[in-house]
This record gives sequence, structure tokens and C-alpha cells, in this order.
Amino acid sequence: MFKNITVAFITRSVRTKPFMVGMAMAQKFNGNLTIIECVLKKTPKFVLFETKDDKQAAKKQKLAGEKTLKEFEAKAKGANISVKTVLALTESIPDWIHDYVKEHRTDLLIIDHPHLTDFEESYYDDIIKTISHEVAVPLLLLRS
Repeated sequence: MFKNITVAFITRSVRTKPFMVGMAMAQKFNGNLTIIECVLKKTPKFVLFETKDDKQAAKKQKLAGEKTLKEFEAKAKGANISVKTVLALTESIPDWIHDYVKEHRTDLLIIDHPHLTDFEESYYDDIIKTISHEVAVPLLLLRS
């Protein structure tokens, strides 16, 4: 039923529960698992070009995301699940996820949705609402 399952991490706080649910679904349906670490790219100090500090900040973001993805990839491979990891360093998480789901024919999209502060809650609710309206696949929101 669900052959291509994608787990997208849009916040920095909760990762284990969506990953474990995605892994269980991939095992149950003998499917492929894709793990996406969505990182908002910080806007550069100057609009027209990136400074050396901007490039270093982006590199740090990328390294932190890759470290997390490697850990989850090792766990999935240990359970004999076909896994692919993707780091999305982007300025628009909903647009990036929509494009990825459409291009890679995802059957199920799993997204984390933790309890956050009021400001963060409002921000991430907008992202999740946009994703849910744009993607044409089943969406599983995991509240923790």
C-alpha cells in the first residue's frame, strides 16, 4: 500500500517518534523510507550576496543536519529497511517538501508536530497548513 514513505523533520525538537513510525510502516508494507531534515536557510546579512560568516553559518547548519541523518540511517539499515536521507537547506520548507513529494512519488508523508511556544507554534502551524493544502498524498501529523 505505502511503498514510498517520507518522514520530514521540520522542527529541531522531536525526531524519534516520526522516525520510528516511518520505520514501522516501511517494515509493515515492505517499502522504502526517505528521511528529510528540513533546515531553514538563514537569510544573508546583505541581500545581494553572502558574507563569509553567512557561508560558515550555513556550513554549521548542514553539518548538524547530516549528523542527525547519519544516525537515523544507521538505525534503519540495522533493521534492514531501504533508506535514503536528504538534507533540505531551504528558504521555504513547504515549497521544498511539495516539490520533493511530487517528484519522488511519495505514497505517505509523515511530519513531526511537537508542542512549542506560542510564537513557534504559530509559525510551524502555518508551515504545516501550507504543506497539507499543497501535497496530494496522505499526510500523517505526529503530535508529541
